[in-house]
Amino acid sequence: MTHRAALTWTGEGFTFDATTGGGISLRVGVDEAENPVGPRAKELVCLGLGACAGSNLITLMKKMRQQVERIEIEVEAEQAERDPMVFTHVLTRYRLYGRNIDPAKVTKALNYIEEKYCGVLHMVNKTAVTEYAFEIVEV
Repeated sequence: MTHRAALTWTGEGFTFDATTGGGISLRVGVDEAENPVGPRAKELVCLGLGACAGSNLITLMKKMRQQVERIEIEVEAEQAERDPMVFTHVLTRYRLYGRNIDPAKVTKALNYIEEKYCGVLHMVNKTAVTEYAFEIVEV
């Protein structure tokens, strides 16, 4: 599978009009005063990592017959202070809401995601130490 994106600089600050290969449009970047007008590039990486890992977690929880009703994901990435300012540490926090969710199965699923399944995570962990934490909320 090939992924595509097209970006056009609008002549304002560091702002781009972007379109994904699937036809989704959004503004990316900051204005001249560095106020956000859309997600910053590295925020998009964090969103991509969360969505990739989250999709895998949903799939694995269903296969493990866990009664998960909702998942919240927070990705926090620290970056180097000098160029190329890559991510150096990434913490992904998962909050799973449901009934009778087995913590051992969540740990197993998240380990699979870290070791094998999430392609975005595997790109990020070339420069960053990655770790996760999770919480289960009984509903």
